Amino acid sequence: MDPVTHLASGALVAMALPDTRRSRWFMPFALTCAVLPDVDVFFGATPLDYLTLHRGITHSFAGGAVMALLTALLFLPLLRRAPRDAVASGGVHTWGYARYALAAYGLILLHIFLDCITTYGTQVFLPFSDYRVALPAVFIIDPVMTLVMLACIVAAMGRAHRRTFAALGLAWTLLWPGASLAVQQRVQSGLVAKLAAQPVPPQSVAVIPEALAPFNWKVVVDDGRRYGMARYQLLNPDAPLAFELFEKADPVLYRRLSEAEELFRVYGRFAMFMTQENRQENGASVIAYRDLRFASTVPFMRMLRGEGVPFQLWARLSADGRLEGFRFVQGRAAGGSDAAGEGGATGGTGGTGG
Repeated sequence: MDPVTHLASGALVAMALPDTRRSRWFMPFALTCAVLPDVDVFFGATPLDYLTLHRGITHSFAGGAVMALLTALLFLPLLRRAPRDAVASGGVHTWGYARYALAAYGLILLHIFLDCITTYGTQVFLPFSDYRVALPAVFIIDPVMTLVMLACIVAAMGRAHRRTFAALGLAWTLLWPGASLAVQQRVQSGLVAKLAAQPVPPQSVAVIPEALAPFNWKVVVDDGRRYGMARYQLLNPDAPLAFELFEKADPVLYRRLSEAEELFRVYGRFAMFMTQENRQENGASVIAYRDLRFASTVPFMRMLRGEGVPFQLWARLSADGRLEGFRFVQGRAAGGSDAAGEGGATGGTGGTGG
């Protein structure tokens, strides 16, 4: 999820827990813990680092526990400082280290949960397994979910019913994804039955949250050789699905590239619906690999992004098929010869990680 949603979750926890208002430092502590797992974006500058470390150990159960213990220890001297008015009236009892560490871990687990309900994938079992957990319930930025959380924070700022409004905001972080996931399951089961009745049914059907989900969904079908991608609108369920077709990555060629460069092996495990586009540029063969998870079927999203799709991997091949150069494009980029130059990374805007 985006940083605003993570910060909002931290503020709601700080407001919902009993007696936290007695420490002026609990809110900064909660906000820090709520966004702390995303510190992994500073861990490395190479494409390989990004794909292996982002949503990696800092987003895992084990790594989160270590961060919680350290963060509670660092904040403990500040958290034990009581407001002056409370001291004047006889002092207050602050929490011990164990309770602060437990609160920190709960905030980090909430961050992990909010990331797991998107399609990007979160390696929650590191260091024991690098399996990516992705429960596609909401889009990476969900304005409905975030705005309701912010509204609950504003309502909780009043003295009356402070903890009640905060608890409602936290409940919303579970109810909205749950409702969205129920819609997703219903849409998917309906489309599977509908597409199975075609003369040549697809091998698989996936339904993924789009911008403004659950009203928009991305449908990806696999016919064995190609992927088809279309937009499904919840408010217009009878509209025909206009599939765009994309060639799937050639497994033989991609295996050869993976043997030549580790980035291709890692990207192959990262991508869910990997497509391949071949071009000839300046006498060289240029191949663009993209993941349809990060393509959009919504017109206004396409207008914002232009032709680019985040998280692309480009390869330039010699006349005899050897890998001459490669480039990973994290943000949006339409591609071209510069995108398939020497090995390296391209940033850009429009990335959807979080």
